[in-house]
Amino acid sequence: MYLLVVFQRKTSLLFSSSHLDSNIKSFILFFFIFQILLVSSANAWDRPFNNAANWLGTGLLEIPTARVLDDGVIRIGVAQALPLRWWGGGMGIFPGLEFTGRLTDLTNVPVAFTGQSTYRDKAFDLKYQVIPESKWLPAVALGYNDLFGTQIFEAQYIVLSRQIFPFDFTLGYGTGRLDGFFGGVEVALHPRIHFMAEYSPIDYQKGTGAAGQAFPEGANWPVNFGLRGKILPVLDLTVSYQRGDTLGLMLNFQTGLGQPILPYKADPPPLVDEDRRPFQQRNTKEMVEKIHAAIHEARFTDVSVFSDGGDLTAEFTNSRYLSNQKAVGRVLRILLLHAPSDTKKLVAIVEKRGMPILKVAVKPNVFEAYLLGDVPDDIFERLIEVETTKEGPDINEPGIAYTGGKDSLYTYGIKPEFQPYLNDPSGFFKFVAGIMPWAVVDLWKGGEAFARFEVPFYSDISSTNVPPPDTVREDSWRYLGLQYTFTNLLVDQAVQFTDRTFGRVGFGYLEYMYAGASGEVLHFFGDGSVALGFQADWTRKREPGSTMALQDLNFYDILANAYFRVPKLDVTLQAQYGRFMAGDVGWLFTGSREYDTGIIIGGWWSFTDTSSLQGYSQGYDSKGVFITLPAKIFLSHDSPITYNYFLVPWTRDAAQTPYHWRTLFEIAGDLMPGRFKAKLKDIKQ
Repeated sequence: MYLLVVFQRKTSLLFSSSHLDSNIKSFILFFFIFQILLVSSANAWDRPFNNAANWLGTGLLEIPTARVLDDGVIRIGVAQALPLRWWGGGMGIFPGLEFTGRLTDLTNVPVAFTGQSTYRDKAFDLKYQVIPESKWLPAVALGYNDLFGTQIFEAQYIVLSRQIFPFDFTLGYGTGRLDGFFGGVEVALHPRIHFMAEYSPIDYQKGTGAAGQAFPEGANWPVNFGLRGKILPVLDLTVSYQRGDTLGLMLNFQTGLGQPILPYKADPPPLVDEDRRPFQQRNTKEMVEKIHAAIHEARFTDVSVFSDGGDLTAEFTNSRYLSNQKAVGRVLRILLLHAPSDTKKLVAIVEKRGMPILKVAVKPNVFEAYLLGDVPDDIFERLIEVETTKEGPDINEPGIAYTGGKDSLYTYGIKPEFQPYLNDPSGFFKFVAGIMPWAVVDLWKGGEAFARFEVPFYSDISSTNVPPPDTVREDSWRYLGLQYTFTNLLVDQAVQFTDRTFGRVGFGYLEYMYAGASGEVLHFFGDGSVALGFQADWTRKREPGSTMALQDLNFYDILANAYFRVPKLDVTLQAQYGRFMAGDVGWLFTGSREYDTGIIIGGWWSFTDTSSLQGYSQGYDSKGVFITLPAKIFLSHDSPITYNYFLVPWTRDAAQTPYHWRTLFEIAGDLMPGRFKAKLKDIKQ
């Protein structure tokens, strides 16, 4: 019924040629957010016609179709139909939901900024496929282009697509830039060659702001033609004739997200001679020592093995796999292969920083039957015990056979570094690239020391911006040059108050701009999908260009944190409220999703009172996107190491906190029962 509310007629179409009022726009935006929790599956009939339009959303040339990118598929491209030029990409962020981000260069509209000769506009789009195509129904999608900012390319639309192979027909109606009815057809002439023809309703001459300036005489003809060729399985080249007088070109790369670059070497299964003699016929001490050696040989660390004559228990740190389910499965297999015939339960306890957090227990015969495929997933989920814990077995208890203990002292690696600096008045795109060697030293239970050193190879970052003297972030460009420096040099201590309540305090050089102290408390509720807590940071600003020197500028924040995880969708939502570093009070919202490949993509948006801020920060809402890349996509083997990268406009002071190396939610959140059971079948890997 909500579609009828949005698109009903009163005396005229609610989506008129004028802009929608703010209430309707807010409703449409809320609709997209709401669909995150009520997603449906996009239909395979979208292929092979889910390709890019000029503006890099799924469509023909200028018009959208009801097709969407598959969940987890990314698109990166560049297109040109002068005077417009587009760079950007899109992604299927949920089944049926597509996100697009782009930069449009209006090549004939000049600007006065130093370092920029033409007007450039950022835009973000959402499209949701309400109805996937079926035998009786066409695909139906709702879209909202250019959601925020200047909105010179804003449009809202409803569109239908119907495939009668090799044809794919599209008909839609839009408002804003897509003012009126539109339609087109794409024909698969060959598996690698498609022809497109469309009618575009865009009135270029009446465009908003700079979009109208770029086309003072409008378009000669509303019909566009194009020929799309698949050069490689992941690469498309499109040649088009648009607006009756313009040659267009488009190049797009489209593939699944996070596919390994190198051939993956599967881990061999543990090979031991099965010995199922009962406990009374076994040397229990010798048995736990063999199990300890086997788990350690599987490259887990801090391994301890216990037996009370009934259960076999292994406590360990997952230093081998990105997936905790896979790690637990490997350890349970080793226990199973050594287990006496009268073993009651196999128990795996996963710890972080020497703190036991997750306990997984299962009867040997149930686990063996599940591995052999004799027990279905839903039955196994009811038979396995998954719970949080605070303590492992007591080695002083009579009858306990034990071996092992802490054996890992440090880990190290090198992070490839790439940090862009976007949309500065002196130039739209600048960056620093290099490497960041890092090391983590285990100090004691809950305690770690972390050091990371920045070695830049190239940086062209500079700015004409003159920041206020007591700014928090507007002078970030001063720290992004070619200087070699410690970005992090700190000690971080986590404490486990109960099996669901944690605390953390850290101090030292927290990040590239700030040193100081950081603390937080967090409690997990239910199955761990909800967590509430507080954080506070006190910082002193570092001196640009110096390795260790500090300025006499102090800042602090005090914030309440709330986390909500939807385990089945791998979606995590975070809300923060309180006082941020620049003194602005308000909200910061963060959302992310993890994909099967281990890649995490997310973004944030703030709503704070910036009336007391200075310069460009006044009236500004902090926003940006981030991606977490697992190291294993660059390797031939699995790894728990991940790398974080951020894409933001040049940084301003609103809603700022110091960088936190590892938050409590990152430490313990992945070991909560709800999170673990959501992908329980990975225990077979």
